[in-house]
Amino acid sequence: MIPASSFGLGCWQVYRLQWKLELIDIMQAKSNAQPKEMPQNIEELNDMEYMPVKVRGKFIHDKEFLIGPRALIENGSTSARFGSLVSDPKTNQGWLVVTPFKLTNGETILVNRGWIPQSMRPKEKRQSSMIDTEIELVGVVRLTEKRAPFMPKNHPEKGSWFYRDLEQMSLHVGSIPVWLDARGLPDPPVGWPIPNQTKVTLRNEHFSYLVTWYTLSAFTALMWHRYFIRKLPLL
Repeated sequence: MIPASSFGLGCWQVYRLQWKLELIDIMQAKSNAQPKEMPQNIEELNDMEYMPVKVRGKFIHDKEFLIGPRALIENGSTSARFGSLVSDPKTNQGWLVVTPFKLTNGETILVNRGWIPQSMRPKEKRQSSMIDTEIELVGVVRLTEKRAPFMPKNHPEKGSWFYRDLEQMSLHVGSIPVWLDARGLPDPPVGWPIPNQTKVTLRNEHFSYLVTWYTLSAFTALMWHRYFIRKLPLL
């Protein structure tokens, strides 16, 4: 039974690998699509995750908060920066700057303006990026995020945010539960958050799984043949 069952599990992982690759392609295609206007009915955003939308309004900087620590995301995945071959936690661990954004229709949403290193956490070091005029921006729609196992809970009263809970965050700042990851220049001016912090890759270890199951199937089939088939009496 072991050779047959492990072979079947290997075939299942082949199917899962194809499914995961197709899902990643869909996510990347959505994020690279042309920006659309923000729908008036926010319920439509539930079917628009990873799609870029255009909005116009003003930031409310006095209600800004940070979420993290988070690794810097480049080209859709976490990676090292400043030319390092191996990600340096001290360099690549930082915070996401989340700022309420009041739309021209009067509603307020949440905008992840981008990533900052630990050294840029004080607001005084980011004054140049705190524009107070009406602007148009493009952001990628993100839905609420489930708390991972062993991740601390958010504590709004302490200003501690670890994961994207849209209901909790919107109640805290007085916005609607809508979140956009801001798009922008990958190398912004000094003092500005680094935008484009949308992770469009998924954990994909199905190839290693299928290799494991097929190897186990082949090895146990060889053992079965060697110790059982060869010992059968000749008829």
